[in-house]
Amino acid sequence: RAFERAFSANSKAMEQYAANQGKAPPVVKEYAYGMKLDVVKIVSVVKPPATCAVVPTVMTYEDSKGQLNTLRYTVAGECRQRG
Repeated sequence: RAFERAFSANSKAMEQYAANQGKAPPVVKEYAYGMKLDVVKIVSVVKPPATCAVVPTVMTYEDSKGQLNTLRYTVAGECRQRG
C-alpha cells in the first residue's frame, strides 16, 4: 500500500515535470533482466520502504534522445534490524 501511494505521487510529479520540460509524460515499463538501458540523467527514484524484504520501486530517467522513461523493478528493502 505504501508503495502504491508513493508510486501514484511520483507519477503525478513526473507528469508535471514532463509538462514543465515540454516533454511527453513517461510510460512505465517493467524491468527484465538483461534489458538494455539508455540512462543519461536520473530524474526521480522512489525510495524503498524500511523492511527486510524484496520490494518494488521505480526510477524515472531521461535517455539520450531526451525522452522520459519510468522503470519499475525490485530491490532489497532498507532492512534495519535492531538487536
